[in-house]
Parts: sequence; structure tokens; C-alpha cells
Amino acid sequence: MAKNKTGIGAAVPRKEDRRFLTGGGQFSDDIVTSGALSAIVLRAPLPHAEITAIHTAAALAAPGVRAVLTAGDIEAEITGPIPSFYATPPFDIGRLDGGDASDAAQFPLARGRVRYLGEPVAFVVADTAHQAQDAAELIDVDYRPLGAVMEIDDALDPTAEQIWPDAPGNVSFDWEIGDKEATEAAFAAAHHVTQLRLINNRVVINFMEPRAAVGSHDAATGRLTLQAGCQSPHGMRASLAGMLGIEEDAVHVLVPDMGGGFGARNSIYPEFLLVLLAARRLGRPVKWTASRGEAFLSDYQARDHVFHGELALDAAGRFLGLRVRADWRHGAYHTGRGIWVMAHYLSQVLGGGYRMPAGYLYLRGIVSNTTPQGPYRGVGRLEANYVLERLITQAATEMDMDQVSIRRLNLLGADDLPWRTPGGALITSGAFADNLDRAVEIAGWRDAPARRKAAEESGRLHGIGLAMYAENDGSTPTEFAEIAVGGDGRVTALMGTQDFGMGHATIYSQILSEKLGVDFDDIDVVFGDTERVKRGAGTHGSRSTRMGGTAAVMGAENVIVRAREEAADILEAAVADIDFADGRFTIAGTDRGITLFEVAARMEAGGNRLSEEADFNVSAEVISNGVHVCELTIDPADGRLRLENYTVVADVGRIVNPIIVNGQLHGGVTQGISQALFEGIVYEPGSGQTLTGSLMDYCLPRADDLPNFNIVFNEVVEVDNPIGAKGAGESATSGAPAAVMNAIADALRHAGAEPIDMPATPETIWRALHAAGMVRDRPIT
Repeated sequence: MAKNKTGIGAAVPRKEDRRFLTGGGQFSDDIVTSGALSAIVLRAPLPHAEITAIHTAAALAAPGVRAVLTAGDIEAEITGPIPSFYATPPFDIGRLDGGDASDAAQFPLARGRVRYLGEPVAFVVADTAHQAQDAAELIDVDYRPLGAVMEIDDALDPTAEQIWPDAPGNVSFDWEIGDKEATEAAFAAAHHVTQLRLINNRVVINFMEPRAAVGSHDAATGRLTLQAGCQSPHGMRASLAGMLGIEEDAVHVLVPDMGGGFGARNSIYPEFLLVLLAARRLGRPVKWTASRGEAFLSDYQARDHVFHGELALDAAGRFLGLRVRADWRHGAYHTGRGIWVMAHYLSQVLGGGYRMPAGYLYLRGIVSNTTPQGPYRGVGRLEANYVLERLITQAATEMDMDQVSIRRLNLLGADDLPWRTPGGALITSGAFADNLDRAVEIAGWRDAPARRKAAEESGRLHGIGLAMYAENDGSTPTEFAEIAVGGDGRVTALMGTQDFGMGHATIYSQILSEKLGVDFDDIDVVFGDTERVKRGAGTHGSRSTRMGGTAAVMGAENVIVRAREEAADILEAAVADIDFADGRFTIAGTDRGITLFEVAARMEAGGNRLSEEADFNVSAEVISNGVHVCELTIDPADGRLRLENYTVVADVGRIVNPIIVNGQLHGGVTQGISQALFEGIVYEPGSGQTLTGSLMDYCLPRADDLPNFNIVFNEVVEVDNPIGAKGAGESATSGAPAAVMNAIADALRHAGAEPIDMPATPETIWRALHAAGMVRDRPIT
């Protein structure tokens, strides 16, 4: 049977890889369109300034230039700013006093004022990219500099420049969730309260493939086509059509291969709209590709909070309540659903997989002259887990308890489920204590003191830390699939999700191979084309296997139902007497039968198609969970850190392809480690210029910075879908920063030093050790 070789659970090599490895991939910048013009964006050189004049005559007269667009040139062609949906139910989150959030609307080109370094000011289109670049340099913009409000403390200063008139004090919104009174009562009755102020550092997404877009216009039909990397083609089409004031059918979104998304390719970027406007004006396709330097300034960025966390405990170490206050520096503008995404994902898993009787979160948005923010792998969940797990480890230290035991004491058990977290998530499944026991056993936790002694004898500090995580996955609660069976012996799955490196063609082929009993290699998967795929919510929130996979199962079931009726007619039998197995219909108790593909061929001969649609709708998200254990050593002479061992026990539900899920978790852990140890955007005080604007200054990990990951799965089936899947893509990122930083805190504590914030660079570690009086003459070689 197909499922024994290629079905759910099989370690099938990705069917996409041969094409990529042999040079067959086509990313946005690889697209060659006949007669295409090239575009360059002129960006703001200041983080905050009024635009008093833009002089474009010299640029328009330059060789090869076809157009120079500024905000005034396109004002009549758009209906308004890039949609943020800040006031659109169910995404509307405002102020506790009943007022709306600050509008903070970004137009494709700056109108009268620039509010972050790199904001688009003009769009230059020419015959070649070099000509467009030369012309852009001829544009003279008169700026009146304004005070650059960069850091959270600067923004909240009463004397600070006000970035938006409807954001008094540079606060764009404030919001709360949880039972405030019950939480305050829990803290009043607590035997011990642990408090931490934690910084969640701002990061650049750093897609492997810089953003690019090609816009074209069919003058005969008026139809616009955008070819660009995005995570939700149908959502992109709806937003673009809304901004252009046209019907959705008048916009075709086509997504080529994409080198990474991570959440930050969910929303409209200014350049997407600009290539369409320019193509419609000029009657020729227009192509734009970002440089890596542009990406550092203009790609939506992520994280960036200051947290004040408090954990209340009784004398035995049982959790009584959790209280968190968060300031989020979201940048100069709101991106699409940005406020809701942060509030939703930060709050839902408040309290994690623990018996947390009460909890309260206060979240405040801070406007600044920094790049707008978008979702990034683990958005909100990483932050919630980070605050909680740092607090738990600190509480264990302060109460002289073992950090494993204090967690085990408070973990949810089978009798506690289903459990509603203080933030609202419903946890319906999970083996939390089993995950913890497995992780500490595999990581050799009990033998860590011996390894610490050996490290200290060699002159190194030793630290070991753990972090549990819980992550709400699913987001948009609906997904679409259309399954078509052809008489030519092939199955086509048209999917509403969007692949950008996760192996969707492989995953869906495995699911359908098992369900339909057909060969894995006879299945074609289509996505990223709003003309071929009727609808879909896209890929975000670790939802594709559970949501898209279930839609595929339902579509396949509908195909079987319809094909069984056709087979019964062909075989001259009652429908109830027709069995289906291994891709073949048979009359029960006989060997008379017909294959699925033969049924499809008979239907096609009669002018019909064997194709069925399905929409999978759910009412709630699911909770993936697990444990990370990080072990490391530090050279006290220079603060250099070496990751010695890293263990993950993950419950992602039922796994369709262990190769792919292992790869997802490897990448996720790496991104979490990277934030903890390497990444961070730095601005020059006063000017607000970005000091980490290239890969020369902004650090990313290399292979030799990472250990071998020991990843083990505990597959607890989720019952709300026939596959049994939860989410996998983001979960490893969500647990990693807390595990790494708890391990560093352990090493520093044994040296008499205080814990530090991310990123834990060698300099930061060395300064903490130096402040504690621990220095060496020279590094260990």
C-alpha cells in the first residue's frame, strides 16, 4: 500500500529538492519578462524629517528614465494608505479609555514627512536598473530634520517629539487581558514574588532571498498581475485591490519560489503597489529588487519589547499568579493586523503549560522613528515563554529550589485537561511532565555537576538551563483545498496555503498518497496562484499541515464519495456494495473493480471532471509544546561562549514527515539561538542612524557556532483534525532564547555575576564577569 512507503509518517525525501539542487528554482528576481523596465526606490536618509520639496526634473531628464513617482503623483490612483486593519473587527484593539489606537498609516510613498530611515520617498523607473539608480541620485529632496525618537525611554519622555498627533506621549494603544483582581489577590497572598525586567531585542528578518516584485498590466482587460514573494496570495490580492479601488478579480497574484518568509512576508510592502501603478502607467512590466542594504532598512522588523514580569509563589514553590507589563516599540507605522497579531499571540499562552491560577497582561504600543514591525517566527509565543521561563528559573534560584523540580511541581497533568490559560488559550492535549522527564534524561541533567567540575578545571565556566514552551498554532481558522483526479493517472491538489521552503508539495503528496492509495510521485501540488486556486488563507501561525492537510483529506474524501457513485454505475452495483482501497473500487466480496484513475477517465469521456473542493473550519487553535535544554561553557577571559549540547523534546502532534519536521526544528532552534546570542539592531544616539545596517555589522550565526541538535518527538495526537497534527514550524524558535539565557544565567551565577539581557555577546558576558570581579589574563586557546 502507498502509505507503507510514502504516506503519513514516512521519512520521504522532499520532492522539491531535485529541482532546487539542479538549478530549476525560480525566485522573484529570476523572473524575466519581455520588455520589463527596472525600478529603484529613493529612500529617506533621515529617521524623522519634514519634506518641504522634491525636485525631480533632473532625474526625469536622465537617460533611459520612464517615470519618477512621488506621493503626489499617485495620490489619485489609490484609495488610502496601506491597510493595517487596526480598527477592523475582529482585529480592532484600541485604548483602555475606550479610544481608538493611533491610525499610524503608511502610504506607499512618504507624504510630507518621513518617519523612519529608509522610508520610500520616490520611485524611479528606467530601461535598466543602473539608469534608474543614476537618476535616483539626481533627485533633490529638501528635508527639515525633526527630533529622532528611537528608544522606548526617548519616546516616553514628555519632551520628546510627537510622531503622530493621535498618539499622545508616543503611545499608540494600550490593552489588557486576564483577571486583574484575581492576580492582585494572588500576589497579595504570595509567600515569594520574583521580579525581572527583560529586554526582547529588535531583530532584522534577513530572508535568504531579498524581496523583489514584478508588476504588469494587461491594457485589453485592465488586469494587473503581481509576481512577488508573499505568504498569503489571496490576502495580498484583496489588500491590493482595496488600495487600488478595483475588484479582486482584476488583480492576479502569482507567487514564485520564495527564499524564506517567517511571517514578515504576510503584509503589503510599498514596493508591491508601486510596481503595479508604474506598470499600469507605462504599459510595460516593471521589476524591482531590493539590495541587501535596503532590506536592513525596509523589511519589516520584529521583537523589540521591554518586559516587567512578576511571578507569585507559595512557600512550596507552587505558582499563584503571573503579572506582565510590556512596552512594544512597533516602529513608525502599523502593518497589516500588526497590533492584533502581537496582542493575540503574546497573550494566549500566558502561563504556558503550567497550572497558573491567575494571570494579567498589560501591553502598550510605543511609536518610534524605527522601521515598522511585522510578525516573525514565534511572534508573541517566544516572548510569552521567554518571560515566564526566565521568571521560573530566577524564582528557583531565589527560593533555593531545583529548576527541574519547581517546573514539575506546577505542570499540567492529564487530569487538568482541558485547561484554559489566563490569556484565553484552551490546552486540550499534551504530556508535559513526560516531555520534561525525557528532556532532562536525554540531556544528562543529573550528571551536569560533573561536567561543570571538568569545565572549571579547564578554566571555563559551565552553565545548563532549560525552558518549557507552549505555543498556540493555527491563526486563521479556515483553509481550502481542491483535489482533482485526472484520467491521465495524475492527482492535482490546489492548496490555499503557501509554501516558502517548508516542503508543502511533499507533505500534501504524502497525505493524499495515503488517503487515495495512489503513488506519491503521481501527485502534483499547486499553490501561490490566485487564478488557479480559488481561495485560501495562506501560511502563517504554524497551520499548514493541520489546516491545509485536513482540507486536502476532506477534499480527497469528497472525491472518493463522488467516484464511488460513478464506479457503482460503471460496475452496475449498488453504491453501498462498493469498497475502496489502494486506489481501487471493488464490488464487495468479488474481484471485479475499477481504479480511481479509470473512473476519472470515464467521467472525462462523458464531459465531466473528477474534482472536489473542501474547506476545513475550526473554532480554536491548538497548542504545541515541549522542552529545550541548553548546555554551554564560557571562557571568562573574553566572554566567548561555546554551545556544548542542545536537546529538544517536542510535541507537534502526529508527524507527517520526520525529515521535514526535523529540518524545521533545526532552523527554528537556530533562529532562537541567534536572537539570544548574536542579533540586535543598534542606532546611533542623536542621529538615529542604523549602525548595524549590513552583514558586516549585524551578526548572524555560522555553522560552527552551533552544536549538533538532539531532537526527540513525543507525538501526542490532536483530536480536532484527522491527521492529528499540531504546529511545528515556529515551536523550536519559541523555546530557544529562554533555554540559552537560562544556561548563561546559570554560568554567571556560579561565577558570582548577575544575569544579562539578549543578545548575550562576548562583550556583554565579559562585562558582567568583570563587574563581578572575575577576570583572566588571556583567553583559553
